[in-house]
Amino acid sequence: MRKSTKWLIGFVSIFLTILLLTGAFMVIVDPYFHYHKPFEGISYSLENERYQNNGIVRHFSYDAVITGSSMTECFRPSELNDLFGVNAIKVPYSGGSYREVNENLKVATEHNPNIKMVVRCLDAMRFFDDKDYLDYTDYPTYLYDDVLINDVSYLFNKSILLVAVQNLLGIDRGGDRGLDFDSYVNWDEHYSYGYDAVMSHYDRDSMEVAEEMLPMTAEEYQRLEANIEQNVLSLAKENPQIDFYFYISPYSIYCMDYWYRMGELEKRQAAEKRVIELLIPYENIHVFSFNTAYHIICDADNYRDVAHHREEVNSQILVWMKEGKYQLTEDNYEAYCKEVWDFYMNYDYDKLFQ
Repeated sequence: MRKSTKWLIGFVSIFLTILLLTGAFMVIVDPYFHYHKPFEGISYSLENERYQNNGIVRHFSYDAVITGSSMTECFRPSELNDLFGVNAIKVPYSGGSYREVNENLKVATEHNPNIKMVVRCLDAMRFFDDKDYLDYTDYPTYLYDDVLINDVSYLFNKSILLVAVQNLLGIDRGGDRGLDFDSYVNWDEHYSYGYDAVMSHYDRDSMEVAEEMLPMTAEEYQRLEANIEQNVLSLAKENPQIDFYFYISPYSIYCMDYWYRMGELEKRQAAEKRVIELLIPYENIHVFSFNTAYHIICDADNYRDVAHHREEVNSQILVWMKEGKYQLTEDNYEAYCKEVWDFYMNYDYDKLFQ
């Protein structure tokens, strides 16, 4: 055998051995829980929603789920555990559409027959999304399927390999606190709250005020209903053994002002009413909306921008769910919608800025 041939065979053998060892190392450590739940003795960290949430719902032990957009990132699952006697995980998606959130919930129900409770936020700003809308780029789709061939993007990814090495060595990465769902992507302590914080995100003076309110169109009703049916209702109907606690996100009075000036407030309120009507007939669905919690919504100190509220509001929402407060039923939803209409359509928004 020629010397060059021996060298080539040796090089290929070493290269394949390195690949094999690297792949085996990644499967064992598995920082994003793609293959298995965390192993004891390895310092895992929760820090990357779109890379870890799918593995969390597939492999962790739990019987309750908190999920939704960034509005749910400041929930503390430990509080849900204490109130309802469950073992909860939190799998939020910042900026997530209804479809994205629902797809992960479907994976959860397929892999965990023990789920008995889901707490999910329904962002009003997402009501009119197309049912198949996904708002992201550079998504790790290889972590969301069972196709082995595309796992090469996970097993031999330099950035993920570095995370795995850090997990194994127990190196702290920027203040991460291990497998703690209370602190997982919880941003509460990183922001300021109050009027100045809200106004730093809301340039009211530059807005043109609409001449009249825009009603919902037939097309918007159709899009809304398709979005809710596919990405909210269908899973609840397929899993009657699970109690779904859906709540409509409590945006601030400054968001109401924004919609009012845009001429969209009437449309938004009509959309909320239609969503409620679609959800309340089902026994395993519990619907909440907090737009009549005026002491929360009209207090700028609860918000960091027109929509995102502080952690204390998340905690209060769980207490209200346990108490059944602000829950909407076939008996009270019309009175609720009328009260919301009267309050926000006739509110003196200018006084907020004097």
